[in-house]
Amino acid sequence: MSGDLLEELLETSRGRMLGDGVETLDLDEIIGRCKSFDDWYAVVADIGDRYEKMAEDYLSRGGKISAGEMFWRASMHYHYAQFYMFERPDLREAGQKKKVELYERAAPLFFPPAERIEIPFEEFSIPGYLRLPRGIDKPPLVVLIGGLESTKEESFLFERLCLDRGMATYAFDGPGQGEMFFQSPMRGDFERFTSAVIDFFEKNRSDQVDLSRIGILGRSLGGHYAAKSAAHEKRIKVCVCWGAHFEYQSFWEQMDSFTVDGVTYCCGETDPERAKEKVRFIDLTGHAENITCPLYIQHGVKDDLIPFAQAKKLEEAVVNVPELVTQFEENGIHCCHNLSHVNRHPMADFLAKHLNAQP
Repeated sequence: MSGDLLEELLETSRGRMLGDGVETLDLDEIIGRCKSFDDWYAVVADIGDRYEKMAEDYLSRGGKISAGEMFWRASMHYHYAQFYMFERPDLREAGQKKKVELYERAAPLFFPPAERIEIPFEEFSIPGYLRLPRGIDKPPLVVLIGGLESTKEESFLFERLCLDRGMATYAFDGPGQGEMFFQSPMRGDFERFTSAVIDFFEKNRSDQVDLSRIGILGRSLGGHYAAKSAAHEKRIKVCVCWGAHFEYQSFWEQMDSFTVDGVTYCCGETDPERAKEKVRFIDLTGHAENITCPLYIQHGVKDDLIPFAQAKKLEEAVVNVPELVTQFEENGIHCCHNLSHVNRHPMADFLAKHLNAQP
């Protein structure tokens, strides 16, 4: 395998792919078949097509649970086929749409199923999936937020951790993310979309979930969105930052090329310098001190995408939280994806503890 971009992608994302459900043998196949970054989309999408065919075969034989998992695996491969294709918007957009289509087919086959709910808000429609734990009347609700290029479909395995602990989940795309990118690029009021989600559940689903017990978890850039949402939305009773993200400006010049391209793309620009100016709204200054619910911060000391200094900055700024737990892993990379087999459970436990969940 050759190519600097390909090596950079694998260095930053191998652990994340495995943690989100890409099988080791599939990743080995991807590495073996890709000779350069130019091969990436076709190879990963081809494996996705293979899983889609498996799903169709299972469905034809009545194997709904198996079909649901295979459609999900197909969706994940299309997610990872497109997730760094910022210089190929044709592939990026085709992969996003195929990922969404496959996940929609998977969702009703899950156990428990995922219900697609599109929430109207101003001129937008916020797409997301609700999952309810079986056998529990009015469970607490955990709102799940993705990052720069992570989306609601990528929350599937963390949803399981919540469901196993008696918590419902609603994973959604906000501005600049997944399906919402086609409606709006990144913008500085993500927290208003979070509040719109909570408003919707209060008005329409209060018989299904306990709206006095709402938690939020955000991953990577979603850690910023979750923290800012908790600062402004007091109906949120507990917050988890799966990767702290205080601001961009102090380390913009040290960002890797994928992250710069991603921010530029997701904020609707083509010039990185314009993007840098545009995303000055990514800054928790004046907001972090307004967080008054329990807070959990996970961050890898060896994170080369979002410097560890960002986590320390958030830790120092949240002076009004009743409980602060920091999970700073000496050997952790971005979002501690290389430790996902052990580092996701404590986040789910923290949410369950503060939401009085009953597994």
